[in-house]
Amino acid sequence: MKFTSVNEMTEIVQHVSADDPLWVPITDQVQFRPLMFDCSNGAWSNVLKVTPGGSLACHYHTAPVHAFVLEGAWRYLEHDWVAETGSFIYEPPGEVHTLHADEKRGMSTFFVTRGSLVYTDAAGQQIGFEDVFTRLARFREHLSQSGLDQTIADQLIR
Repeated sequence: MKFTSVNEMTEIVQHVSADDPLWVPITDQVQFRPLMFDCSNGAWSNVLKVTPGGSLACHYHTAPVHAFVLEGAWRYLEHDWVAETGSFIYEPPGEVHTLHADEKRGMSTFFVTRGSLVYTDAAGQQIGFEDVFTRLARFREHLSQSGLDQTIADQLIR
């Protein structure tokens, strides 16, 4: 990974690859590669990878989410559309959905998430949440457990 400062406010993260050690597991099927933690505005940007046939637990967002599919395809179990490579997705706040990756290709998608991601059970009751601070803490824990430089996380905070 390489960071390039264009000026005091602009950073470019270069060379994100499949073997990048900064991929953080969420489950055995899902991992994310953080690109930015916008702690001032409660947002984070990352690439999410899901193995073929893998899923991200049922959840909703408290603010809009924007996404762009880089590779593969995915859908929400609650809808009949499929987001293919090159698709842009807008997720309104409050809509409950379960992300499911294509059975053969899996997926890799760039997400910009604001607010909280609230996990729910089958009855719609909250069972957990993530926000910019829990994602940052998870990233710091990953860096520590992997023996990586802790300042990497600081470089991604805005």
